[in-house]
Amino acid sequence: MAKSAKSLDSLLSLERLRTLTGHDESMLCAMLAMTLKSNSTDLNEAAALYSRADWGELAKSVHRISGAAQITGAHRAENACRQLETACLKSPPEVSQLVNLWSETLNAVEEINASIAAYLEQHSAE
Repeated sequence: MAKSAKSLDSLLSLERLRTLTGHDESMLCAMLAMTLKSNSTDLNEAAALYSRADWGELAKSVHRISGAAQITGAHRAENACRQLETACLKSPPEVSQLVNLWSETLNAVEEINASIAAYLEQHSAE
């Protein structure tokens, strides 16, 4: 990993996820791996929609990401996605606002993904 990932617990609610998984570390890792995979897939789709300026579909795509962020307690990513979704649904959308919100969303989700990957790497070595 090129840059040092933030502690996962500083970005989302690990305790909440541990409770959801019955404090089963292997189940927690499986849930995080699934979240990482779906975030990556959804973020790639969102990037393609953003590049095509398909604001309606981008709103749907970031809505899915915000749902995963909400479940995990990743507030920064959830808020960024919700703001971008709202801006995409404006008629007409303000492109300069979308540029800034897309950047914030991309950074927030990539930060979560990097931290999940680092957490999984660390816990697979144990």
